[in-house]
Amino acid sequence: MRATVLLVIAIVSAGALEKKCDKLSMKELLEIVKKRFEEIEQRENEHKCKCSGTDHKKNIAFHVNLRSDIRNLSPKAVVIFDQVVLNMGKAYNPSNGLFSCPEDGVYSFTWTALTSPNTSFESDFVVNGEVVAGNRASAYNIKQYLPATKTVVVKLEKGDIANVAAHGNSAKHIYPFWSSYSGFRVF
Repeated sequence: MRATVLLVIAIVSAGALEKKCDKLSMKELLEIVKKRFEEIEQRENEHKCKCSGTDHKKNIAFHVNLRSDIRNLSPKAVVIFDQVVLNMGKAYNPSNGLFSCPEDGVYSFTWTALTSPNTSFESDFVVNGEVVAGNRASAYNIKQYLPATKTVVVKLEKGDIANVAAHGNSAKHIYPFWSSYSGFRVF
């Protein structure tokens, strides 16, 4: 559709130029129209870049799994998901489990904890030391593994620190691989 409209504009422009410039050949007229067409396309591309809102921001996204099981974490201990699947922007540190916000924005985080039979794993999502949300996987009196997933959307500023942490004394057992943590900037 856009190409058709631009072609019509080019043909109309050529006709108008032909009337004004009887001394120009058809080849010269077509060259003028071609240059005009390129100018219009360039302006359109510049406009897209300025309006997209993404030309000056980095892509931030990560997904990590738990490499091995963790038992009996102390209260507020950071859960370190250490098997990196994706870490665009390098904002997540698999050595300490901390997400360091590189740019202001709204972010979405999701974490899943799989706990084993007759145990539980309760965790919190923490931003700058303050609990924002909790997640409870409890398989007490159940003879199967039980997962729990939580998603939170938060506004962060550059330099904010976010992480998953043990909730009280209830972080008894989290099972590897099926337990994961991910996040990305929404806008």
